Amino acid sequence: MHRRNLRLARTVTCILTVMLMAVVANRDDVVEAQRLATVTITICSNGTQRQLPTAQTTVAAALKQAGVGLGPLDRVTPARTERPRDGMRIEVVHICDAMESVREPIAFDSIMTFTNSLKPGKVRVNKPGVRGEKIVHYLVRYQDGKPINRKLLGAQVVREPADQVVTIGSAGRYTSRGQFRSRKILKMSASAYDPGPRSCGKYATGRTSCGMKAGYGVVAIDPKVIPMHTKLYIEGYGHAVAGDRGSAIKGNRIDLGFNTYREAIRFGRKQVIVHILE
Repeated sequence: MHRRNLRLARTVTCILTVMLMAVVANRDDVVEAQRLATVTITICSNGTQRQLPTAQTTVAAALKQAGVGLGPLDRVTPARTERPRDGMRIEVVHICDAMESVREPIAFDSIMTFTNSLKPGKVRVNKPGVRGEKIVHYLVRYQDGKPINRKLLGAQVVREPADQVVTIGSAGRYTSRGQFRSRKILKMSASAYDPGPRSCGKYATGRTSCGMKAGYGVVAIDPKVIPMHTKLYIEGYGHAVAGDRGSAIKGNRIDLGFNTYREAIRFGRKQVIVHILE
């Protein structure tokens, strides 16, 4: 009896072992079939798209199969570790950083000296200015070959600018002796106005929009071009301050203040050189 039971136990064990091996083998076959199943995906990269049949198990492996190289900054959607599915759309955005250096000019300053030997507002260039040059270093980020961001790293001056020296006739109410330095020069279209109602309308108060007393030496500007309260020197007019704005004064226009309507009419309209003072 004991031997019979032992033989029966061995037989049952053998049967169970065979059944377990069949289950494992069947599972392996399923996994292998899944691994080898071919799906069709669409890869979008560098502005183009193409379809690709693949049996790879990850998006990264499918892209490698397609010959699409990936950098450390590149964005891939879906994730690189995701399993490809039939009809999946894979988008690749190539991102890289590059160091770039460009040569840029350095503007020269204009040093103004007043003199009585010239008529008021007349200008004589005694020494022309020479622009300098610098090498500017940037870190530029590219996305699919197009620059999307630029970060300034530093600059190296290779040639210093040489100042322009100018003499200006100083006779007049709003000029002064000595020197001043111009940090920017604009050529503008100038008109003229007086504080009265014929220039400023029936509600004229004699004050500008920022509360300054209107008149000679106070000019109206577009604040987007010249900030309010900026000190100016206007060739043929004299020193002034940007103290008013007007609905008609837009862009490269300036309205020069005069004390009387007759003076404003006499000035009329003309092109003027405006020096933005330091």
